[in-house]
Amino acid sequence: MTTNIHVVSPVDTGRQPGSTLYLLHGAGDNASTWQRLTTIEQYAQQYNCTVIMPEANRSYYTDMTYGLNYFYYITQELPELCSRLFKLNTDPNQTYVAGLSMGGYGALKCALTYPDRYAKVVSLSGVTDIRQRLHAMDMPQGMVKEMQAVFGPELQVQPDQDIYALAAQRLEHSSKLPPVLCCCGTEDPFIKMNREFAAYMQETKFDFRYVEGPGTHDWRFWEEHLSTTFDFLFNDKNQEE
Repeated sequence: MTTNIHVVSPVDTGRQPGSTLYLLHGAGDNASTWQRLTTIEQYAQQYNCTVIMPEANRSYYTDMTYGLNYFYYITQELPELCSRLFKLNTDPNQTYVAGLSMGGYGALKCALTYPDRYAKVVSLSGVTDIRQRLHAMDMPQGMVKEMQAVFGPELQVQPDQDIYALAAQRLEHSSKLPPVLCCCGTEDPFIKMNREFAAYMQETKFDFRYVEGPGTHDWRFWEEHLSTTFDFLFNDKNQEE
């Protein structure tokens, strides 16, 4: 089907292709939202980073039970397509994935499923506990139907859809554990699950960072923490040693 990809590429200054960031949108957004509502273009230029912003509708970046295979698209088809169309650095050590809300869940799932493909991962106000999200008592009925299309009528979460299960699997079977940054506002409805996930990850061997500060589930918080994101991706001296 026809879909959209927004790409921000640094102005050609004679430099070799820098890094690549796959930046995922939230459930109420589309491929254009990061570019319309934040200063992502300035960060792309400053850090010589090509930012790829795909569209995944309200799929939770999942191969849906009743719908399309969005996880396959994001992790298989999209990188192959973009490597053909654009002048990308495809080195996994220079490839990152990040997202907000639903996209934070998607970014974590990408990096924890394929740790050899992404150097680092960032979740802003992400859904870190999909079971908790699916069984929220205040979820509108229309959203329940959407979730059933993604996860099935009984809203059963499979191990490859569970961030905790994926993290545990990486700890048991993978020699590479991608560094993880999670940020969440203190007034965000997802603050509880983010604090619980941080407590879990900080007891593991993951290089895990958690940043919490004033804010709710909105673009003011996400714009503010774009700087946190890019500092983590590019200015983290400890990880470069």
